Amino acid sequence: MNGEPIPSQREAVLAALNASIDSYFQAGGDVQSLPACDYVPRRPHRAQVSAKAETRPAKAAREKAREPGQRAAQRERRIAEVRELAKRMTYAQARAHTGLSTACLGRYALDGGFKFQPDPNRGKGNLGKQITDPAKDKALAERITAMRDVGVTMAQVCRRLEISYTQIHRIMRLFDIKFPTTAEKRAQHKG
Repeated sequence: MNGEPIPSQREAVLAALNASIDSYFQAGGDVQSLPACDYVPRRPHRAQVSAKAETRPAKAAREKAREPGQRAAQRERRIAEVRELAKRMTYAQARAHTGLSTACLGRYALDGGFKFQPDPNRGKGNLGKQITDPAKDKALAERITAMRDVGVTMAQVCRRLEISYTQIHRIMRLFDIKFPTTAEKRAQHKG
């Protein structure tokens, strides 16, 4: 017992595998060789394809369009167009009108030495906008007051009317509604 080698699990699996291979060949089995995958070259880059496929006249026309004087004149024309828009439009309006990005319009303004009209709503958020309906708020305040007078707590009012704590606090602040505190309720029960 002591000193005897423990049979390895790996050796047992290899022995079983070799036995099955031998029985396969004895039964007349053959080894098949399958065809290997053929080499498929990578697709050429688009720039390489267009350079090869491009004809000489098209290439000459493209190079002519890249002449520095012509490109600079074209850029100056675009800056002049945007300068006219900037006299009556904000960045957002010019962006929607031209389809150019804000960064591009900013570069044109910097290079052309002009500014766009300021956005009248910038930095104001919801200031001055009527978000709530005063008639609905008044009706809600009447319901809250009626429920409070019956003895319903503020949390129960929120659940029954399906409104948020933020909304009930806003209504309470607008219409000066106060719910009794826990100390006030205890004082009423003792008295």
